[in-house]
Formats: sequence, structure tokens, C-alpha cells
Amino acid sequence: MADITGVNNALSQYDITAKNPTSAKTNELGKTEFLELMIAQLNNQNPLEPQDDAAFIAELAQFSTVEGIQSMSDGFGDLAASYKSSQALQASSLVGGAVTVSGNDGSDLRIGELVFGITELEAGTEGLHLQIEDQFGQIVEDVELGYQPSGPMNFKWDGANLEVNGELADIDYSKFGVDEGGNIIPHNEGEYTFRVLGDLSGLQQSFETNISRRVESVTILASNDIQLNLAGGGTASLDQIKQINAVY
Repeated sequence: MADITGVNNALSQYDITAKNPTSAKTNELGKTEFLELMIAQLNNQNPLEPQDDAAFIAELAQFSTVEGIQSMSDGFGDLAASYKSSQALQASSLVGGAVTVSGNDGSDLRIGELVFGITELEAGTEGLHLQIEDQFGQIVEDVELGYQPSGPMNFKWDGANLEVNGELADIDYSKFGVDEGGNIIPHNEGEYTFRVLGDLSGLQQSFETNISRRVESVTILASNDIQLNLAGGGTASLDQIKQINAVY
């Protein structure tokens, strides 16, 4: 009995009930409840058959594991919060620039800036051409693109010149006016829609275009997700961004 009393005295420093008499009870088994159960077990064990050292050490190891998992969970929570803060900081650097948005087929042209686009082409596509339509529904450009390999086709447009996969497309410049210095006057500023058309297996197809828009601001939503507010009133999440571009 002396040995049992000694064990009880040694564990009295861990008497959680005495130290936290007003602790709220929950349905979860935390480290406080675990220690309470272990102390109660020692207080009520058979004095003639006390718990052996190996079993006691195993329970302590189990407690350490539970505490470690809880600490790890808290650590992951802190890491997630830090990651979201880092995302918000990185997203703020996009303000004033442009991003190519998945599924977006239009952009607001401003003189001196570029509009970027990406289209995924299937193997065997022929007769490719790009149509650019203004905000009044008029097709201002219908440019033949010639042969383009399958996969992503990148293009950019400044209102006059069109570059496709790094090469200038054949544009009819005779329809443009020129300024006093002989420089081409590009199409008017405003909203434009882009369509890539081509023949695949004998049928004309319209391929999805992903067009850039300027980022005007960034919002951190109540869910902690990051939202990009785009020129023209649209929005995009970070997972919708296919490419980050400079507008100049």
C-alpha cells in the first residue's frame, strides 16, 4: 500500500481537476481528459496486482502521441493561415498587370497595352483563323493563321498588330488610318471578343479562347479565398489563372 500511495503522491502534481475546476467539458478526449482517466485508473487499481511498468510506460507513450497529433494539427492550421497570407501578398502584386483567365473570351483594349490569348488546338486542325469582334458586334479582324501545331497557341494583340506563337500574322494594314508621323492608328479602345475557328475532321470548330484582363484589385473573401477583381467588372479565382502577363 505504501508503494501505491507513493505513486498517487507523485501523480498529484498532474491533478487536472484540482488545477482546473471550472474547465468546460466537451465530447472530445484531449490531453486533460486523458490524464484524468489515467490518474483515476491508478487510484482504483488492485493493490495486489498493480499495473506493471511496461503497461504504464505504454500509456504514457500513448498520451505523448495524442499530444503530438494535437500539436501537429495546430501547426498545420498556422501553416494554412500563413499560406493564405502569402497568397494574398502575391496576388496584390498582380494589381495593374494582366492575367489570362480560363474560359474568358473578351478583353478591354487600351491604346499602348497588349491583349493576350491562349487557345488549345487539337491535332489535325486546318483552316485556322482568328476573329476579333468589337463591342457593337462588328468583326474588325478576321485573320488567317495558317498551319499551327497542336497544343497551346499563344497570341497577343495591340489593336493593330497580331503576333501568333512569336510570329507576326499577315494583317491588312490598308484599312488603318495613319497619324502625321505615318504611324498606324489602331482600332478604338473598348471591349473586344475573340474567337478561334478551324476545321477538324471536315467540320468547322470554335475553340475555347482564354483572354487576358487587367487586374484592378484583390479581395480576401470571408472563406479566406483570394478573388481578383478584373477590368470590366468580372472576377477570377487564382485557380482560373492560366498565365500572368504584363500589359505593356
